[in-house]
Amino acid sequence: MTMSERETIPSSERASISSQTAGPSLFENGLLRCINPATQETITKLNISTEQEIREKTDSLKEAQEEWGALPPRARAKILKKARKHLVERMDEVMEVIIDETGKTEFDGIIEILTTAEIMRFVSSAGPRALASEKRSMGLIMKTKRGSVQYLAFGIVGVISPWNYPLILAASPVVQALMGGNGVLLKPSEYTPLSALKMKEVFDEGGLPSGLLQVVIGGGDVGEAVVSSPDTDLICFIGSVKVGKQIGIACAEQMKPVILELGGKDPLIVLADANIERAARAAVWGGFHNAGQTCISVERVYVEEPVADQFIERVSQLARETEVGAQRSVCDLGSMTTDPQAAKVLAQISDARKRGANIVVGGRELPHSEGHFIQPTVVVDVDETMEIMNRETFGPVIAISKVKDADEAVAKSNSLTYGLNASIFTQDLKKARRLSRHIQAGSICINDVESNYLCVSLPFGGTGSSGRGRLQGIEGIRAFAQVQAVCEDRFGLKRELWWFPVSDGIKKLFRTLIKVLYG
Repeated sequence: MTMSERETIPSSERASISSQTAGPSLFENGLLRCINPATQETITKLNISTEQEIREKTDSLKEAQEEWGALPPRARAKILKKARKHLVERMDEVMEVIIDETGKTEFDGIIEILTTAEIMRFVSSAGPRALASEKRSMGLIMKTKRGSVQYLAFGIVGVISPWNYPLILAASPVVQALMGGNGVLLKPSEYTPLSALKMKEVFDEGGLPSGLLQVVIGGGDVGEAVVSSPDTDLICFIGSVKVGKQIGIACAEQMKPVILELGGKDPLIVLADANIERAARAAVWGGFHNAGQTCISVERVYVEEPVADQFIERVSQLARETEVGAQRSVCDLGSMTTDPQAAKVLAQISDARKRGANIVVGGRELPHSEGHFIQPTVVVDVDETMEIMNRETFGPVIAISKVKDADEAVAKSNSLTYGLNASIFTQDLKKARRLSRHIQAGSICINDVESNYLCVSLPFGGTGSSGRGRLQGIEGIRAFAQVQAVCEDRFGLKRELWWFPVSDGIKKLFRTLIKVLYG
């Protein structure tokens, strides 16, 4: 659901595989500094995982996974349900860790727990059915056979998770991988390792077998080690397009399956007959919550000309009423989580201003703040030459463009290689459904934004540069299992008709069958 490494953030000269690029201040003499971005204070320091430690953890995973994979899916589901209940029991404690290392508001922390619990509920409920063996029809001519499909564990799944939702986007692939009978080697973002460690602690104390979930700590070299390890059988990466492509290439060279959930530049289309109040409120929430650090956040808005001024006026008013600041219990938006990401957002706003865009609300950081608190920002008079319209922003910024009709809105929505989420607002539901089939996106919301992610029975993932594979839904559960087809003979005859030698009579019979069955 997020970009872990922003494509314009500088890193070292090497092309490393990482969940994100960390500034040099994070790393000190083999230690990783965990920083509260709202205050810039150091929370603690962690040892960076060594190559030997990674090997030891994969060895432990192999042993634990063998027993776990032998359990029936219902037994795994029962343990995951227990882990979920333990998470709920300790949610205040977990939320505190998340908020401290991300700069989120209190409500954003609540959303992390709520979404994670709902995903876990679905996985433990639907998992046994999704992974149950299925009987398959053997077609017209193979009636002497019996066929089925069964779902088997891969072994060890390597998960590289991002910083913007450090619980949701670690727990979601971890829980689905566990449901599939796998062990998990998790490498969280170097900006938010404490949330992953707290999740592991809660899951372990909630009944997860010892050694089944392992966490490694570090930067790009540690992420690269997870991907290149001969002991990881599947990789799930949630992060940037740039790093996702590197991981895709690395996995292809190893013939290793990979799930990539990458970034977006999600459009919201407002047609002339839309409920403007709902559309405006949706744009403001969808564009600003979590300080805009959501891969399916609203970044581009295409609104039909007859209602454009009305829509812009209402969005601007709501944006001015949206509070940002360090008072996490009362403010709507918290701080940006990383310094490089804040710099990228401000650079995009500056680029738009220089190219002639009008910043009608916001556009700057709050003064006299230790962290990076960027004002909710509304930009109009934009065009496709501006980075704010063609590159993922990942901050509290909404760019609004007027269009003459729905066809132009769809064309502009499809003008980028991203294809994660899109939204359409109109009272003509038939028209919305028709337009949805022409928008290049993995998910479409009609008269709504982002709700599809919490509708956990729906698969989630992107097209084009936004990734490959799916998380959530039964498709997401099955993505972490190998599909095996089984064909067995029913009657035990001495030979099949097509086995050697093939007589002229058999040839004639087959010619007749072709004509009768398929002609």
